[in-house]
Amino acid sequence: MFEISMLGMFFTAFWLLAQPASSTRRDEWWVEVDTDSPKRTYYFGPYDSREEASDRSTGYIRDLENKGAKKITINLKQGSQPTQLRASEES
Repeated sequence: MFEISMLGMFFTAFWLLAQPASSTRRDEWWVEVDTDSPKRTYYFGPYDSREEASDRSTGYIRDLENKGAKKITINLKQGSQPTQLRASEES
């Protein structure tokens, strides 16, 4: 199991380092999805435009509703990549 985790970390680091400088633009758009039950925040993106991010958000809502999420809110944000792509306030 430790070997799999190390391998995953290696590939993640390689992927991040291999990204072109343009992938860290501040004009990227992100979809922030908050759910109250379970209490979580998800980030999806990056997208090149607000319209593209908005169009994709309907699929995320549908998927989360199918998984039983309640009180889903969407925010479209422009800027750098979030530090976490999923955050949870539950243990």
